[in-house]
Order: sequence, then C-alpha cells, then structure tokens
Amino acid sequence: MRPVDRSPAGLSRWASAGAGLVALAAGGLYSWPALAAGTLGFLLLVVGLARGAAGAVSAGAFCLFGGAILAGSQGAPVLPVLAGVAFAVLAWDAGGNAISVGRQLGRDADTVRAEAVHLVASAVVGTVVAGVGFGLYRTATGGQPVVALVLLALAAVLLVEALS
Repeated sequence: MRPVDRSPAGLSRWASAGAGLVALAAGGLYSWPALAAGTLGFLLLVVGLARGAAGAVSAGAFCLFGGAILAGSQGAPVLPVLAGVAFAVLAWDAGGNAISVGRQLGRDADTVRAEAVHLVASAVVGTVVAGVGFGLYRTATGGQPVVALVLLALAAVLLVEALS
C-alpha cells in the first residue's frame, strides 16, 4: 500500500494561481510599486501552493491585495482595483481550500465537484461584494479618490468576512 499524497488539491490550486495572476495584472498594469508587490505576492502564492504552506499562500495573497490597494492609491481606475482585490481574496480562499482538501482527503481523492462548488460560491460572493463596492463608489458624492479607497477597503473587508 502506498502512502497518501497530502499535497494541495489540483483544481483549487490551479484556480488560486490563476486568480493570483489576474490580481497581479489588475494592479500591476497601473503602478510600478503595485507590480513589485503583486509579483512578490504571486511568487509567495505559487511557492505556498507547491509546498502546501498555508502561511506562504496567505502572505502572497496579502501582497497581491496590497498591490491592488497601492495601485488604487496611485490613481488606477476603480474597476481594476476592485478586480485586483477580489481576485487576491479569491486566490487566498482557493489556495487555503486546496491545502485543506489535500491534507484531509489526499490528492488522489475525487474532489473536483466539491472544489468547483467552493470556487463558484467564492466567485459569486466576490462578484456581489465588488459590485456593492462599485455601487457605493458611484453613488458617493464628489467621487473623490480618498472616498474610493475607503469604499474599496470596506468592500474588501466585507469580502474577507463573507468568505470566512
């Protein structure tokens, strides 16, 4: 009998890496510091996913999140910033799920359906929260960049709370 492979589950691992890449692009296209933070975040995320290290996945997602916020503070349009924040949180959630499923059930278990349901639910929550954040931004008086940043941060906090 061979030992059980406890590495991260496949679908969620790839989804996390893909979401991290989108988050990197969303912020990195508008700001050099955001690109640097996002690149560091993406590398940490990928290393965490390869090694099954939840701490590295969390640190990487935090850097991706910070890169999106940094891009927003430097004048990036609201929609890419919201997308960067939402995809950074999705990368964190999917990466954590990949590690958890891999540890609990093993990589050889058929978990695609459960992973897909988790990913769709997370994407729906992220889309709704980002939509609410964008709606708040559009209805804010004056449309000042500081107001946008505060609303984006609020939307991100709500997204993290909803996924917890």
